[in-house]
Amino acid sequence: MTRYDKIRFIVQIAEAAVSDWRERHICLPSVTVAIAIEGTDWGRAAVYTEHRCLFPYRHDGIHSHDTVLAAVRSHNEYLAVWRGEGQQYPNWEDLGKEYYILAAQCLQSAEYPYSPEKEFEAKIVELVERYGLTGYDVM
Repeated sequence: MTRYDKIRFIVQIAEAAVSDWRERHICLPSVTVAIAIEGTDWGRAAVYTEHRCLFPYRHDGIHSHDTVLAAVRSHNEYLAVWRGEGQQYPNWEDLGKEYYILAAQCLQSAEYPYSPEKEFEAKIVELVERYGLTGYDVM
């Protein structure tokens, strides 16, 4: 995959993520973009190419959407109410804070997505930092 293809993938998701962040402050755009990159392997995974599913890690099945904005809004709505097993309350307030590492830790501690290796937080942080995704975290 070329650098141009990666930038194009990032931009289409980032535009929707920024729009949703400005309205609802659920999940930082940088983290939303990183989750989509990780979940779809830059849009190359079968779940994306066959089902147009940007966020396959949801525990409630595959969701396809007509637009990227609809996919981002649906996923962030899911994050707002989802909670890990044993959690009394969803931890989206931490997820919505203005620091991507705290948001990634929040997802990992709630076991979103379920990962026995406990590496999701590190993958998200690495993607945010490598591709400068914090530039989309407008306040």
